[in-house]
Amino acid sequence: MELLSPRRLKIANWMVLAVLTAAGYLVGGREFALGVLVGGLLVVVNFHLLHRFLKGTLEKAQIEPESKGRAQAFFAGKQFLRFTGMMVVVFLLIRYGWVNVLGLVVGLSTVALTLILLGLNEAMKIKNKEADPSHGTSHPLS
Repeated sequence: MELLSPRRLKIANWMVLAVLTAAGYLVGGREFALGVLVGGLLVVVNFHLLHRFLKGTLEKAQIEPESKGRAQAFFAGKQFLRFTGMMVVVFLLIRYGWVNVLGLVVGLSTVALTLILLGLNEAMKIKNKEADPSHGTSHPLS
């Protein structure tokens, strides 16, 4: 399985959200954890929709190359609606005080944090592979 496959990213997103929510509960209490959970759910579902829309657009453009421009325009429209919908939900959550704002911001960073953690993990694997003399060339790099 690829390190950054969509499936692995989705699983990692849910794991990071679970850890952030639990840590939020321990550090900031129930209201803070609720904000983290709601923000995380918003961004993880948003990420899933982005993947689904992009995959559909690429498949459609590959099957019908002559409709590539129309598929791209439809994709752009979906992204605008997805973004607008998310902003409306975030606005309503903050406006009516349904969640802790700081917790919401932490939750909204779930996907970014997941990407950072997976990137660091990959960099460490590459570094360890380069440091292992049994991998690579027999020539020193210095």
